[in-house]
Amino acid sequence: MPESQTVHCSVGPEEAAPAADVGEAAVASARPDGVRRVALVITAMDPGGGERVVAHLARSLPQLGVQVQVVCLQCLGRLGEELAAGGTPVACLDSTRRRDVGAVFRLAKVLRRFAPEAINVHDRASLPFVRLANWLAGRRAVVYTAHGLLFNADREPRRRYRWALRGATAMIATSEEVARRHEAVLGWRGEVTVVPNGVPSIVPRPKLREQLRGELGIGPDEFVFLSVGNVRPEKGFEDLLEAARLLVDDGGGGRFTCLVAGRMGGGAYCGDLLERQKSAGLDRVVRFLGYRGDVEALYAAADAFVLSSRSEGLPMVVLEAMMASLPVVATRVGGVGGVVEPRAGLLVEPARPDRLAHAMSALLHDRDLCARLGHGARQCAVAKHSLDRMTRRYVDVYDRAAGSRRP
Repeated sequence: MPESQTVHCSVGPEEAAPAADVGEAAVASARPDGVRRVALVITAMDPGGGERVVAHLARSLPQLGVQVQVVCLQCLGRLGEELAAGGTPVACLDSTRRRDVGAVFRLAKVLRRFAPEAINVHDRASLPFVRLANWLAGRRAVVYTAHGLLFNADREPRRRYRWALRGATAMIATSEEVARRHEAVLGWRGEVTVVPNGVPSIVPRPKLREQLRGELGIGPDEFVFLSVGNVRPEKGFEDLLEAARLLVDDGGGGRFTCLVAGRMGGGAYCGDLLERQKSAGLDRVVRFLGYRGDVEALYAAADAFVLSSRSEGLPMVVLEAMMASLPVVATRVGGVGGVVEPRAGLLVEPARPDRLAHAMSALLHDRDLCARLGHGARQCAVAKHSLDRMTRRYVDVYDRAAGSRRP
């Protein structure tokens, strides 16, 4: 396809999704007995943890001889646009409602044309569409990746998702807690493989550090805590605000700034956060930056990473921070406790801003501790959470799932 690999499948039958531009002979020789084509399906590729896993897989699977087709049910989103600009085939189905029969047929058309041996679904909202379209297109193996802890399960059509999940062949979960949650809520009783998230290597970039600090008006000796995540209630940013207030009130030296990078909606939660920030006089201490496309520069500019979440699966941002050699202060939620080892950071109980402040203070006032934990964090990330390790484990699951479907 010229210039872009994006396909909008709502216009006409001629706009079917092409296979990746990889020769059949090359793929066959690279994986003579394994899966050669995988469709990655998700609602939209807006910035988020699961979406970033899809982006990483889309870029790394071809290096292992697996062709990829990304399918977005609704819209591309920023990450989808980046993938398409880089040459990854991305199909956009332009679905606008939950019961969209047309989108099912458009998805079936994509699957028939691309002919994947495995379909990897990365959010539960896509599951019903995939089960129906897969029935129309030839019943390939379906692997469902469970990324989170089903925050909104009580407000969603649980029966619909339970039915849709019965069409899956295998499940991948990012942590044991995520696996157990999906078994309890969605009734999954099949194979579950825990595959922790993986991230690309992030190397120190002193020039980026200096450049971004200059852009944000942060002095070279000022301590920077970084938090990355879309601003939602489960992220516990009110606890981060309170911890910052406690640090300021404590004094004791050590000028610091908390940078929060992530999308801010217009809802009541974001409005309440901004009001708390203003009333506590923290406007210049805790800075909400909104969405940033230069996350690597943010990691370079920071001295430590903070996760204040009250609920999580296995957040990509913690792994990225560790890969960037940042010491981590995090709440012990989801799979975080199994990742942030004592040599990598400090763990505290969720919804306890006093303990969060205490851990942040330990890093703020002890640069040697920061250096030791940052070094340990990098070692942990490289050994257990590399992108190559994650991708190979996904391929193993694809191979087993597809093999179980073959006669």
